[in-house]
Amino acid sequence: MKWLLLIVSVVVSTNAYGVAFCALRDPVQQIKTLYPDYVAYESEVRDIKAAAANAQLQDRGLPVFLHAKEIGKHTLFYIRDAQDLLGLVHVRSEPGDWGLVEIAWALNAKGEIVDYTFQRCRGGYCSEAEEPAFRDYFKGLSTTGLSQFFNEAGEIVSPQAVSNQNLYKTMVLSAVKTLVLTDAFWQSND
Repeated sequence: MKWLLLIVSVVVSTNAYGVAFCALRDPVQQIKTLYPDYVAYESEVRDIKAAAANAQLQDRGLPVFLHAKEIGKHTLFYIRDAQDLLGLVHVRSEPGDWGLVEIAWALNAKGEIVDYTFQRCRGGYCSEAEEPAFRDYFKGLSTTGLSQFFNEAGEIVSPQAVSNQNLYKTMVLSAVKTLVLTDAFWQSND
C-alpha cells in the first residue's frame, strides 16, 4: 500500500510540474489592473509547436529562439467593454537572475503593447521596471519595432539609464515572444 501511494504521489507531482508557466494567475485581478474599465473577458487556448513559433521569429529576422519546453498550450485573453474589444492579455515567463519572471502583457486590438504587470518578479530591480520611464521602453511596441532591441551581432542592447541590464534583457525577450506569438497564432488567424 505504501508503494502504491508513493507511485501515485510521484505521478501526480510530475504532472503538476509539467504545467506551463504562461497562465494568468487570478485573471480578474490582473485584468482589472491592466484594463480598469473592462466588463468581461474570454480566453482562447492554442497549442503552439516550437518549430512553427521559431519559424515565425526567424522569418521576422529576430535572433530569438524558443525551447520546446517553453511552448505548447498558450492562453490569450480577450478583454472587452460593453461592446468592443479593449485589448488582449498574454502571459510569458522568462528566466531571470532570481528565478522565473512572469509578465502579463496588455496589448491593444492592433497588437501593440499598452502596459504590463508582473505576476512574479524577484530581486531588487523589479520596482524599477514598474516605473513609468521604464514602461515607456515597451509601450506602443509592435512586431514592426522589435529589431530596435538588437545590435548586428544579435545581442540585446540595453539603455544606459537601466540599472539592471539583465532584467531589461529578460523583459525584451518576453515582449518579443509575446508580440510575435500573438500576431502569428491569434491575430493573423482571426
